[in-house]
Amino acid sequence: MTQEKFQELTIAVLSATATDTEIAMHKKLVETEGWAKDLFESLCNTHNLLTKTIGKLEEQIAIAPPSPEKLALIFQLIDQQAPLRGSASADKAIYANLVKQIKKLPTLPIILDAISKALKDEHANVVHIEELLSGDQSLTTTVLRMANSARYGLPRRVYSLHQAVSLMGFDEIQQLVLTASVISFMDKSTTLFSLNNFWRHSIGVATATCSVAKEIGISDDYILYTTALLHDIGKVGNLLLDTKGYLEIIQQSLNTHMALDEIEREQVFPEHCRMGEAICDHWGLPSMISLAVRYHHEPDIQKRPKLPDEAHRAIDCINIADTLVREYQFGHSGNDAPPELDQGIIDRLELHPIRLELLRNNIRADIEHTHGLLDLLPVQVA
Repeated sequence: MTQEKFQELTIAVLSATATDTEIAMHKKLVETEGWAKDLFESLCNTHNLLTKTIGKLEEQIAIAPPSPEKLALIFQLIDQQAPLRGSASADKAIYANLVKQIKKLPTLPIILDAISKALKDEHANVVHIEELLSGDQSLTTTVLRMANSARYGLPRRVYSLHQAVSLMGFDEIQQLVLTASVISFMDKSTTLFSLNNFWRHSIGVATATCSVAKEIGISDDYILYTTALLHDIGKVGNLLLDTKGYLEIIQQSLNTHMALDEIEREQVFPEHCRMGEAICDHWGLPSMISLAVRYHHEPDIQKRPKLPDEAHRAIDCINIADTLVREYQFGHSGNDAPPELDQGIIDRLELHPIRLELLRNNIRADIEHTHGLLDLLPVQVA
């Protein structure tokens, strides 16, 4: 039996779809052939990582394990990947090159930029935004679904974009378009798993970051929301480049409760913060976004490079939002370290105990408000 046929047989065994005859044949090969035993152990390791580790990021797998066809595709993908361990480097060019190796990394949707510019225009009106949205049927459907969801609790059904935009407001529309666009176009790259729980965490952090910003008097919610939504995008990049290798890193965090970024450095694996920065640079996003993505796990301002004050504030806002969202267990990003607020950030943002408790309550209410957002987003955005 060839290794390819043995892998197909193993997938059937692991998926509980093999016949008694196939199970007996598989057992005999594992017991008598050294290569079969080694390959079986490797496939079992991959299968366990997919069902346990991805299950934390993609809620459905815990209920419905991957089909044999899906497992075969994932195993094939992993066989084609080069392990990333040992490839991490302080050289920015190394990360830029890694991003270029992500074969299915798409570009940001054109409509996202168009709507962002329109919403910043002081002369923008509902009709202009309606015209932009109407050119994308999937986004139109999403906006109408949102307007008619329990999130808004409107007394009557909304049938037109004009009504929806008028009722939801420009800020809400902008965040919705950004969220729907980023999640759907990234999910096109990760067709083997949807990372539902990962995106739930990202949406939670984006929402919580705006709550922190509002509390300390920062008004540029769009940039902060964008940055927070993308703060862990480097993890998606690592999964696309070395699925098995990065799942092992995530599983180690789940087993030891050690911070994911610490394990990455210890294992000489590309740091997701650096990978995220490189992805943002590749997309041509503003430097403040890429810098905040890179340093969102660095609470010590002395260990950050010289940055504009607004960048430091953005990093602080995202750091505290990320910690509180993990504390509330809203989604799961793969980082299972105990959430602990940094006192330095609390002091810099002047969040005295009463103010911090108020912020906690606001964030808890805000992320509950967004709880159903992921379920309302389209599977694909054209």
